[in-house]
Amino acid sequence: MTRHQNNYLLQRKKNALIVLVSISAFALLYSPIRDTLTRTLYYITPGIWSIGDTTKNSIGFVLANFRDKDTLVNENRILNEAIELMRTQVLDRNLLAEKVIGLEEALGRVRMDDRVVASVLAGPGRSPYDTLVIDAGENEGINVNNYVAYAGSGVIGKIIETTGNSSKVKLFSYPGEEHAVLVGDRYIPAVAVGTGMGNFEAKVPQGSSVEIGDNIITAKGDFILGTVFTIEEKPSEPFKRLLFRLPFNISQIRSVEVVIDKNL
Repeated sequence: MTRHQNNYLLQRKKNALIVLVSISAFALLYSPIRDTLTRTLYYITPGIWSIGDTTKNSIGFVLANFRDKDTLVNENRILNEAIELMRTQVLDRNLLAEKVIGLEEALGRVRMDDRVVASVLAGPGRSPYDTLVIDAGENEGINVNNYVAYAGSGVIGKIIETTGNSSKVKLFSYPGEEHAVLVGDRYIPAVAVGTGMGNFEAKVPQGSSVEIGDNIITAKGDFILGTVFTIEEKPSEPFKRLLFRLPFNISQIRSVEVVIDKNL
């Protein structure tokens, strides 16, 4: 009985398939129906392709937007770094000009700080942390404690060792190194502590007027040391913590200027 039912169901499926194939063949062979299907596909297909193109264009637009935003962010960062370096160069030159005027008045003669340009023989990665070895020394008039500047911008360190033809520079950002500095337009006194790779931190009283972008200058010599980029403060603490850095990457330094001026 069960076998008979299964055979019956199988036969019905075969019959239904035969009918479906016959109807499809008739529709394709019978001219009016075939033409109707053709016209329908003719009108529907462009719409489907249009939707696909629109979707593709929309996705492409979104991806292009993301790429453009990333590019703009990178370009903006590079431009800001370049502007900051130029700004520091101008400020440093202005401070040096003021010092020259003071020396002229005191000595009654023109005197500008002498600068010796030296190439870097070994820098971060090839010399001990935050130090440089340069190719100029005592023969060029360089002495221990002479200031060292980079690219005409702010001071970056001091000579700590010298021989006839070479010298060793310790960068102010050397970890743990402390330096007396003045913060901002109000010249707030503080102590800058090096944290490595051109970075520093300093503390000023909680009520001090300090803003992002304020300059940090050395208390002796009036050289630009860096600019404030972060201010950390808590009402419960008596001091604000300032983070600042040199306006360039010290690992890219290829030459420096040694300032030979005993009055600094």
